[in-house]
Amino acid sequence: MINTGRQALLDGELRAVKTRDGLKLALNTMREMFGYEHVSLIRVPQEQDRTLAPLVHESTLPTSLLRDIDRNQLLPSCPLAERLRKSLMPFSWTVEELRKSSIKATVTELCAAFERHAITGGTIFNQYLADGHRYAVRFDGTRQPLNQTDINELSILCLSALDVFERLQKTRESSHAALSARELEVVSWTSQGKTSVEIGQILSLSDHTVNAYLTNAIRKLDCVNRTQLVAKALRLKLII
Repeated sequence: MINTGRQALLDGELRAVKTRDGLKLALNTMREMFGYEHVSLIRVPQEQDRTLAPLVHESTLPTSLLRDIDRNQLLPSCPLAERLRKSLMPFSWTVEELRKSSIKATVTELCAAFERHAITGGTIFNQYLADGHRYAVRFDGTRQPLNQTDINELSILCLSALDVFERLQKTRESSHAALSARELEVVSWTSQGKTSVEIGQILSLSDHTVNAYLTNAIRKLDCVNRTQLVAKALRLKLII
């Protein structure tokens, strides 16, 4: 039977969210109440995606784990990503099951990375949003897999969380300060793999000035690094 008191509390917290920080707090409350150590909100990886970091919108996962996944190119062969692409049904997983699912060295390495960061399993929920992409809320930690009742309850809450995320995204994108022409130039060259020094040479600017333009663009588009900046600028069709 669904815990109506817990669901009412969490649903009320989600309904009250007005900011990105508020959403973070609500997701963390969900994580705590269901006994997980980590929670993340990500865009579901597609087959062409090679790195996870640009897809992460919110996460309490250790940055060292995300770095290991991307540095060692573990995302393309990740069974969890493949399963997400195939179905909208929520599912629980364990490291033991992952290890048995494939003999690929990259899967073995992924399992080892999870275990190094004290993650033995988790549960993932995903849904299409209006931008045409699928997004997932995933919970990771050391607890035993959820029973079906808890999965049903958490599924409803995750759908509400994704609705809130979508609303905040629309508000943020409509209110973004426009990038200047020079900032767009610098972001465009960055998307082509140019370093700050190389961009400076192309545009007759110092690398310090180039970095300042990139810092401004990162702030204006509410990103955390250059990789996310380029991905977002492409998605918003600010560059091609």
